[in-house]
Amino acid sequence: MNQKSKRSTWAFLLIFLISVSFVLAFAMTVSADFGPKPSITIFVKNPPEDTYYLDLMTEDSNRQPNLDNEDGQFDPVKFNILLTLQDGDWAPALVQGTSAPLFGTLTGTAEGKRMVHHFSYFGTPDRFKMIIVAPDNSLTISPVLDRTAFQMTLTYDYETGRITTRSAFVSYLIQILSTLIPTLIIEGIILLLFGFSLRKNWPWFLVVNLVTQVLLTAVVGTAAISSGMLTAILLSVPVEAAILIIETIAFAFLLRQHSKGRRIAYAITANLVSLIAGLIVMSINLA
Repeated sequence: MNQKSKRSTWAFLLIFLISVSFVLAFAMTVSADFGPKPSITIFVKNPPEDTYYLDLMTEDSNRQPNLDNEDGQFDPVKFNILLTLQDGDWAPALVQGTSAPLFGTLTGTAEGKRMVHHFSYFGTPDRFKMIIVAPDNSLTISPVLDRTAFQMTLTYDYETGRITTRSAFVSYLIQILSTLIPTLIIEGIILLLFGFSLRKNWPWFLVVNLVTQVLLTAVVGTAAISSGMLTAILLSVPVEAAILIIETIAFAFLLRQHSKGRRIAYAITANLVSLIAGLIVMSINLA
């Protein structure tokens, strides 16, 4: 292949990838269903041996149920307690609903000697109470809690009733690592496929990805906590676009080996593949 053919091939590839990126950006703008989602994870220490239900209580005024018991999968007595419970404007979020969708389970998942309850998606509340229906159908309702991190984690000791929360700094650090590590693996493989040496390029490769993941988590997470999910969603589109531009420019100048055209093609391809992989994982989790 002569030099002119090589340039034509790279030009075609670049145009194709840019076109795909615009299509994906448009689709994501319409659906607003991409990027990290807010969540509340509750670890229950010393849980009872028999079945208990745990839900969040919110003050939503326009409720759409997130769970039903049409197939009889839940204990009818416990489920009905949550279905009919009203505490002023507060009501169970999964059973009676939220204004935006919320995903979670009433029974949680065993993890060693503790149970894990995970609530996530756009209906994740900024303020909430924790409600537990005990094995004997008695109720425990916590004081009002504020979500202090984009992805909040707290621990509830079932025996003592004590609630402890993870610091916002640790929560953000975990969120950054949870997106940074998969990104490094995916984009590192693509780096090798484009013929770049990881040994020669890993310092800038790591720094650029770390900076952009910190930017994404800081902007979207801070917006969600301070101004709500609508603001975070609106900011996600320009932030994702800015990350694509930042990484393309950075890699065009910082990567060693090969032409600038190949570096640009790598940056666009790596970002698109990472984004598509994230969407696939999200769709599987929500299926």
